[in-house]
Amino acid sequence: MFDLIKHLVKNDIQHTVSDNENITVTHNLDLEDISGVDALPDNLTVGGWLDLRGTSITALPDNLTVGGGLDLSGTSITALPDNLTVGG
Repeated sequence: MFDLIKHLVKNDIQHTVSDNENITVTHNLDLEDISGVDALPDNLTVGGWLDLRGTSITALPDNLTVGGGLDLSGTSITALPDNLTVGG
């Protein structure tokens, strides 16, 4: 599985990790065309937009919250989870 925390740290993307290991990205998360993005952790919160264009992800995680827009263009995602929240 794609190591999101490693990616966030390497790219100096502002985020927090709660005691129960839920990740919150403060602003936008642009993963467009990044190889190896095949899954994201459950309970992920992105404060701004989430761009997954051109990734190999096939399903969104449970309890995903996106404060802005969500771009899934060029992915193999065919269904959205019931507990998905998108604000923009």
